[in-house]
Amino acid sequence: MAWNFSFVLIAACALMASTVSTAPSKTDIKPRNEELREAIEEYRVRFDELHKEKDQFLQFARTGLWATVRRMNEEVLVDLGETRNIVEYGFDDVRLDISLLIVEGNHDEQCLLNLVYDIVDEKVRLGEEISRCSAGTTDTKDSLPASFYEFLNLLQRLSNSIAETTLYTFVSQNSVADPERHLEFLQESFAETDRAWNEEALPLVQFELDAMEYNRPLIVADNAECLQEIQNSQQAFEDSIRQRISSCL
Repeated sequence: MAWNFSFVLIAACALMASTVSTAPSKTDIKPRNEELREAIEEYRVRFDELHKEKDQFLQFARTGLWATVRRMNEEVLVDLGETRNIVEYGFDDVRLDISLLIVEGNHDEQCLLNLVYDIVDEKVRLGEEISRCSAGTTDTKDSLPASFYEFLNLLQRLSNSIAETTLYTFVSQNSVADPERHLEFLQESFAETDRAWNEEALPLVQFELDAMEYNRPLIVADNAECLQEIQNSQQAFEDSIRQRISSCL
């Protein structure tokens, strides 16, 4: 009976030794888990750096867009200012001539005054034409970058989310139960995020910047053409006034 008990005890000890030797110890598990945690932390840093990189590009895009819009505004304002001065002061010489004739008293004064009234009415009409040109140009140049601003704001939100990707995945991925899958998910997400920005978002931004620069001179030219018609009208009306002066003898 004692021999049988000893045999069972020895067999049990052997089984326990076998179980212990085949089961992973804490010292075996810890290095692997630590390695996975470090890898996940590394991706947190990489996602953060990617976010900063895309933020810098978006800032560059905004600066480029702002520079194009500013240049376009300056060119449009120069043309508007020149046309306004022509309308405001272009009739000064003929009005002076009419005034001198009135002072001389050798012409029909009421007829000459009517010419002056016609000049005032024409200046008002030409001023309204300038406003029409300005409003049309403003609508065009403001609508052009509007969708671009919306696109940049969307990309900004996406860029901000990049920095939080690792944190979000702790919710969507069970890092405690399956850290290897969590790490695999981060690897796939980083590769896809980087690809989408480089192959899709950035080319679209560059296309929009190129389109803005391409359209800038066209918008300026359309505005100048509209204003040129006003300048031509001013000159034609001034010529007609000079021809009508003789009718006031």
